[in-house]
Amino acid sequence: MDTTSSPTSKGWSFRRYFWISVAAAGLLSLLTLNSGLMFDDYVWLGVWDNLVQPAPLANTHFDVYRTATGIPEHTAAMSHAGIFPWWVEPHVKLAFFRPLGSAMYGLDHLLYNRVVLAYHVHSLLWYVGLVMLVALLFRRVLPTSLAAFALFLFAINGSHAAVVGWLSYRVLLMSMLFGTLGIWFHIEWRERQRKGALVGSLIAFALGLASAETTLIMIPYMLTYEAFIGPGNRAQRIKSLIPFGVLMAGYFVMYRALGYGAAHQDTHLDPFGAPAQWFTAMFDRVPAAIAGLTLSAPVDYILDSSFVPMFRLIGLGGLTLFSLVLWGVWPLVEQEERRLVKWMLTGSFLSTWLASSPLAGSRTLLVPSLGMAVGLAVVLRAAWRGRARALRPALVLVGAGVLFLADVLASPYVWTQTANAYQNMSEVFLRVHKRYEEALDLKELPNQRLVVLNSPGGTIGIYASVQWWSTGMPLPKNWWVLSYKAEDQEVTRTGPNSIELSLPKGQHYLNMLEERIYRGKNYPVAQGDEFDMKGMKARIVEADAEGPTRISFTFDVPLEDPSLKFVHWKNRKVHTWTPPTLGGPGATLNALKAD
Repeated sequence: MDTTSSPTSKGWSFRRYFWISVAAAGLLSLLTLNSGLMFDDYVWLGVWDNLVQPAPLANTHFDVYRTATGIPEHTAAMSHAGIFPWWVEPHVKLAFFRPLGSAMYGLDHLLYNRVVLAYHVHSLLWYVGLVMLVALLFRRVLPTSLAAFALFLFAINGSHAAVVGWLSYRVLLMSMLFGTLGIWFHIEWRERQRKGALVGSLIAFALGLASAETTLIMIPYMLTYEAFIGPGNRAQRIKSLIPFGVLMAGYFVMYRALGYGAAHQDTHLDPFGAPAQWFTAMFDRVPAAIAGLTLSAPVDYILDSSFVPMFRLIGLGGLTLFSLVLWGVWPLVEQEERRLVKWMLTGSFLSTWLASSPLAGSRTLLVPSLGMAVGLAVVLRAAWRGRARALRPALVLVGAGVLFLADVLASPYVWTQTANAYQNMSEVFLRVHKRYEEALDLKELPNQRLVVLNSPGGTIGIYASVQWWSTGMPLPKNWWVLSYKAEDQEVTRTGPNSIELSLPKGQHYLNMLEERIYRGKNYPVAQGDEFDMKGMKARIVEADAEGPTRISFTFDVPLEDPSLKFVHWKNRKVHTWTPPTLGGPGATLNALKAD
């Protein structure tokens, strides 16, 4: 298809729109420069610092995203040290093939060590580069004015802040950049028979796959291009996908053979390894993604399952609104543009399902937003051009106005809020580190086993010890977190070397998303189950269909033994916990409140 505009066409040139979009992407990305470090960032930072590990990690310099191998012996060693919690499922797997993305962190570390601002500038440059590659693709396949508008919508998309601001998500930008380049090369090969374009396409896709799995999410765009746009008859279109298909098949075989994938947990779902669980989860995740794509709804809220029903309604509302507006402007859309819209929107919708396989959140909208930018550009432009006083055009214009408000005018606000949320989270971890430093004797710590009774939240329960390690602090022999619950729970001494934790009626352990990272709901614990941490044993004393309600912990020495250091969170601070006398009353723990 030839979308080159006439030299005499009115309006700005595409080049001017290109630089406006690039500038907008850069300026919005500047908001994320103070996002700091969070969560998995501490893992690769510690790996590249070559710090002494509390247990042999699966993460290595060029494989920093291999966290849980699914090998029971490795899982046991990690849980004994306290890197994984005591309830971890032995076969839990979270391992992702991202050697090129891992290498970029090594480059960061080599160039500027722990200057975090420089790491964020690096991520910003990848995002600007992605916007440039999207411009190349859009300019190739769309009419000039439509390409310019769609590019601007993509560049300012508020959900992209979640990817740009979190350093560990840089690999998604890299993978999509190479995937976009691969699609462009494929189109060049198919429509202009350029020599070397096929090879360029396969190399670009291979680089994308070496960066992250995001390139896989772009498969629907390749398939729908050939379905709606590609030249030739059906047989020729299918044949043109064979090189791409061989590359993807080889990648899948290699991926499985090297032990990558996700299993036995509830955050990253495998559509091939656990199809029933994946398909069921999509009815929660896909509506939320659609809500984010159409109305810029804050998708990350569905990490709290209580918000899922609301996001189903928002997603349905957003899809209905967009569909009605698209139906209203369809008579105004030229035939060639209709084919483009079918390609891009179908690719966007199908990619939404694949993108929702990992942990739900705004970052999963990156690839689907490519096609949605084109769909929104067509709808908004046609609605404005077809505005009139008649009822149908007027209603279409109102609907388009809602979309314009949510996806254009609200975009800077979404970027700002995301950047602020990331900065706040980074500061929370700095405070957590300080609280532990205040409560622990750093000289005695290497001779102690640290027992943390509760936590201010699941993410702190998971990552506080990782952050402590990544900053080079002295390590205890073990760092056992007994509960991720922040709210009221009772701690009772039940023997010379044992305690129990229990929750108020109606509440359960192991039902939070952060808890299910290590043990999916399809692998429940039962009353009487025991978990041996080699020095501490956990036993499920009471449980029902919803999960445990009372858990005992038995240590290999009396609770007063100096090798055990008990602490608990209270009023957002870490305090030493002194075991009461045997037979004494229990105490209520609450990480967020004072006594």
